[in-house]
Amino acid sequence: MINNKHITKKEILWNAIIFAAVIFTAIEAPFSFIFQTKIQGWQLICDFLVSSLFISDLILRIRKKRAQNMSFSSKAHKNKWFVLIGIDLIASVPYDILSYALGFHAFTYFRLFRLVRIARLFEMVSNLAFVPKMIKFTAVLTLFMVAVHWISLCWIMITPIDQSLIQDRATHYITAMYWTVTTLTTIGYGDITPTTNEGRLFTMVIMILGVGVYGFVIGTVNKMVQDGERYKQQNREKIHDLVSFMKHYNVPERLQQNVYSYYNHLVTKRLTENDNKIINELPQALQGELTVYMNIKLIRNLPIFKTLSSSCLKEVAGALEQKYYGPGQTIINIGETGHEMYLIGHGSVEVILSDGNVVATLHEGQFFGESALLQDTKRNANVRALGYCEIYKLDKEQFDEISSRHNDLLVSITSLTTRRSTDRSERHSPSVKRVQQKLKEQEKNEQEAA
Repeated sequence: MINNKHITKKEILWNAIIFAAVIFTAIEAPFSFIFQTKIQGWQLICDFLVSSLFISDLILRIRKKRAQNMSFSSKAHKNKWFVLIGIDLIASVPYDILSYALGFHAFTYFRLFRLVRIARLFEMVSNLAFVPKMIKFTAVLTLFMVAVHWISLCWIMITPIDQSLIQDRATHYITAMYWTVTTLTTIGYGDITPTTNEGRLFTMVIMILGVGVYGFVIGTVNKMVQDGERYKQQNREKIHDLVSFMKHYNVPERLQQNVYSYYNHLVTKRLTENDNKIINELPQALQGELTVYMNIKLIRNLPIFKTLSSSCLKEVAGALEQKYYGPGQTIINIGETGHEMYLIGHGSVEVILSDGNVVATLHEGQFFGESALLQDTKRNANVRALGYCEIYKLDKEQFDEISSRHNDLLVSITSLTTRRSTDRSERHSPSVKRVQQKLKEQEKNEQEAA
């Protein structure tokens, strides 16, 4: 079953904070129990902070569910949700503070209720598939170290070490952790061995468990590395095949550069080579929705669309039509009435005046023809593809329809068109001034000669 939960960056950050609080409890609570430590001032502060985080998290979760009108897919889902809320409520209690306030300065079993917070780990682990790989790797490594910590404390409890040989608590704990790591990794130097039946039974369990845990950790890390390199390796193999293809058929250098350029564009644009295949296997309606979000990635950082709302950006992305042009092919003809603007997804185009002069070269991420969206004007220049280009077209009719619902789009286009017109005027103004100055000088010279 696929979990369709969408996790935002803010949720990832908040869950990371809760995860850290749970891990702290998972480490500190059993340590205090095994070594029967007294409550210290720093523990009271940490207990207050952790409890505050859990209370805040509980409130956020309830508010989020209320925003969804408390809808549940089934009765079992509803019961599970209330159980989780109950666990969070119990986990939010500041047990260290209560123990200290009630006079339980030494460790009591009452403080063990803090371990209820560990229940949140099960929910967080289920969401690891939806977080970045580095965070996932860190979480898995942290959980493994917590497991080592617990086993070490169990070893201390089941197999007491001669206190005459170990004088301090830190050495006692490090010795137990040393035994745990050597046993779990199946190394087992034999310098620390159990001396009781309970210890031997516990050691056998850890030996068997160690084989599985060690294999699981190595396998998980290996899979993460392979997943990150799989697509890169496929691209390297494709490029190698492409180079061999070009050499075999003696493809001209100019065409080779165009092919490599477009292939690099596809590699950077797509997440994996299966993007199109994934979309094509879905119903037509879903294909359209996914294509919209692929187009949003293309246009969201363009100056003309940067200030638009998310809903407006989505409509613009859905209205874009993809076009392809070859080298030398004309995209806009001078003198024709414009009814659309163009965005360059890949490649370069040149803007040519009627006298044949090239006045501009536009590249990937730039746009042209935007003034046609505001008024029916004739094109004042030709636009021609320099190489193989991927162009996205936005029609005036669709622009008018979207801008009627989203005024920010009209404001953005109008502002940009005005600014570009002003820039063009300023570029021409120096030459006009020079002509005027020359005429004045000529007139002055004629007057002096007279």
